[in-house]
Amino acid sequence: MKFKKALPWLALLAVVAAGIHWFSLTQSQHSEAETGKDESPTQVEVSTIQRKTIGETLTAYGSVIAQPSRIQVVAVSFETCVSHILVAPGQAVRKGDPLVEIEPSVAAQLQLHQAMNAAAAAKRALEQTRSRFSLKLATNQDLDATQTAEIDTQLQLTSLQQAGLGTDNRVRSTLDGIVAKVDVQDGQIVATGGALVETIAADDIEVKLGIETEDVSLLKERTGITITPVQGGRTIQGRVRLITHRTNNDTRLVDVYVSLPRESGLLLDSYVSGSFQRIAEQALVVPRAALQSDEHGYCVFTVHDNKAVRQPVQPGIVSGGEIEVTGTGPRQGDTVVTVGSHELSDGDEVRTQTTGGAQDQ
Repeated sequence: MKFKKALPWLALLAVVAAGIHWFSLTQSQHSEAETGKDESPTQVEVSTIQRKTIGETLTAYGSVIAQPSRIQVVAVSFETCVSHILVAPGQAVRKGDPLVEIEPSVAAQLQLHQAMNAAAAAKRALEQTRSRFSLKLATNQDLDATQTAEIDTQLQLTSLQQAGLGTDNRVRSTLDGIVAKVDVQDGQIVATGGALVETIAADDIEVKLGIETEDVSLLKERTGITITPVQGGRTIQGRVRLITHRTNNDTRLVDVYVSLPRESGLLLDSYVSGSFQRIAEQALVVPRAALQSDEHGYCVFTVHDNKAVRQPVQPGIVSGGEIEVTGTGPRQGDTVVTVGSHELSDGDEVRTQTTGGAQDQ
């Protein structure tokens, strides 16, 4: 009886013992597998870090504009009313071609009539003074005063007439060039000295490019830039004339002005691209495949004594399948991993194979 009562307990103990044995065996196999995995070196392909000159082409965009310092503003020295605009922006004009038809305003016409009347009155006063002087009824002082008054009024009238008031209702171009801007509309009243039309010589145009702030340091005055019309056309070699030291509020780029050769043939306000070279001499260069990134930033893996060494770097110029890197760790001639680096951790054992070559031991 006692033996029969003990049978269930014996069976339970047997099951527990079997489970413990199975668990121990499984853990042992898993540990052996992990150990075998850790001991197996990672197969990678490698290349050599080189020091060389590397460059890339950067492209910026902008438009053709008139050089601000070369723009000629056409204006009149009296208040006027615009009768008719005869030209359009971008139109080629010759010296003497009419640009705008105008009429003096009521105030300007009154000014002209007053000047004419003053000149006529001064002339009559001079004639009377001369007659009186011949009769010994006027002094030399009287004669000098009337002569001065007559000259002043005549100069004022001549000035208004030379400005076109009452003589020519057309404002004409003062040069052979291009109409850069029309500042008025038909029927508009323009104050004395107000701009009517802006013109520029055909060769006094340039390009304004928007350059990324990090690329501005690559440019200097007289740096060559290749200009290409966006809508197609021949390329033109220009040179940097001015680099501004602020960002444009509209584009958030830095404005750079590029001078063009004479007779460039580019049209005002047309869109163009500008290309220039960014070059680094004696740079550390690795294959692009060697560059990796993780939570700590960019890096490459070099190989020393068959172990991977993580080297933090900063990427630079990209040219084809190569990239410039900077950092305190990598050196010219180091072996760098190009294939298999995404599987590596710092200190992992590796078995190397030169890219395109035979396996190393």
